[in-house]
Amino acid sequence: MQISFKKYKQYLESLGYNQEKGTNEYCNLGFKSYFFSKTNETYKYVVNKLINSDCVISINYGFGSPYLGYKSIKIDKRKNFWKDLAI
Repeated sequence: MQISFKKYKQYLESLGYNQEKGTNEYCNLGFKSYFFSKTNETYKYVVNKLINSDCVISINYGFGSPYLGYKSIKIDKRKNFWKDLAI
């Protein structure tokens, strides 16, 4: 079971987050990082997904550098919340 980027993006937008214009693309590794933020809030979500797919690799929440200051969000596929976001 894999998490759908489109469904998770809709979930974040329902919470008031907007996708930022810029992305980080790592062609050699095969994934892109998308950033979601709220106005007047310092914390952001970083969602990493495969380039040629709708599959989410990882989700991070925090602020600062994309590599420091973020905590990884555990995707527990046994819970109904994540099952609803599956492809």
